[in-house]
Amino acid sequence: MEFEYDVKENEILLKRCYGTEERIEVPAQIEGMPVTVLAPYIFSQARRKPDQKAAICGNQVKEIVLPDTVREIGNYAFYGCYYLEALTLSHRTHDIAGGAFTGCRHLKNLTFRMEQAEGYCMKDVLSEVHHEMKVKLVYPNAVCTLLFPEYYEEAVENTPARQLETQFHGSGYSYRQCFQDGVFQFGEYDRLFQEAQNLESEDFCIELAVTRLMEKARLSQDAEGVYQSYLMEHRMSAAGWCIEFEQNETLEFLTGFIDWQEEELSDLIEEANAKGRLEIQSVLMDYKHHHFGKKKKTFDL
Repeated sequence: MEFEYDVKENEILLKRCYGTEERIEVPAQIEGMPVTVLAPYIFSQARRKPDQKAAICGNQVKEIVLPDTVREIGNYAFYGCYYLEALTLSHRTHDIAGGAFTGCRHLKNLTFRMEQAEGYCMKDVLSEVHHEMKVKLVYPNAVCTLLFPEYYEEAVENTPARQLETQFHGSGYSYRQCFQDGVFQFGEYDRLFQEAQNLESEDFCIELAVTRLMEKARLSQDAEGVYQSYLMEHRMSAAGWCIEFEQNETLEFLTGFIDWQEEELSDLIEEANAKGRLEIQSVLMDYKHHHFGKKKKTFDL
C-alpha cells in the first residue's frame, strides 16, 4: 500500500491510499511522523483530483482501521463507500467533518477504542449514520456491545402555522441522544427499551436484550430485570432466533433463567432438527432431559 500525504508541523495529513486492498489499516506513523488528519474525500471516488494509479476508494473499501493518532477526519472522507462494513477508530478523534459517512449504506459495525476517551466522537459518528448499527466499545479491561436501531426523518407541513416540522420514525433517534457532554449514558440507553419494544422488530429487541444481559457492562439490576422479563415473555421467539442464526452460546445462556414447558421444548427440538442445527438440538434435548426426564409409565389395576 502506498500513500499520498502532506507534512504540516511534523504531522501527516493523509490524502490518499493506493493499492488493491479491501481492508485497510491506516498506519500510526509515516516517516516517523504521526498521522493526525484524514483529508476530505480520502476514500471517496468523488475526489476532484484525478488519480494517477489505483486508489483504495469507493466500492472497493470494506473495512478501515484508524490509529489512535488520528484527531481529525475531513468532510466526505468516506463518501460513497457503499460496501464499507466496519470501521475502527479511537474515541480521541475529536473532529469529524460533515458528510463523512454519506452513502455508507452497509456500514453496520463500529468499534471505538475507549482508552483515554474524550470528546464527541461516538456521538458525531452515530448522528451521521441513521441505519441499524452494532457498536463495540473497547475498554482496557472489557468490551461492551450496543445495538442502535434505525430511524428516518420526515418533514411534515404544519398547515395552520405554515411551517415544516421534523418528525422522527423509529426509536433510533432517541437511542442516539444517550450522551451527556460526549459521555455515553448507559442508564438512559437501557431506559429506552420500552420505546424499542413499541417501535422495533421482535428480533431486534431480542438481540439487544441478550447482548446487554450477556455482557452486563454497566447494567443496573433494574435494567437486568426488564431484559430478563422480556426474554421470558418472548422465550419461544428468543429460542427461534437462536436456532435461525445458530446462536448456540446464547441459547445456553437463556436456559439459565428461562423455564420452557415440555411441549415448547418438543416444538423447538423439532424446529432445530428441521433446520439442521444439531448443536442447538443437543442443548435443547439436554435441557428437556434434565428438567423433565423420562416419564414413568403407570397402570391402573
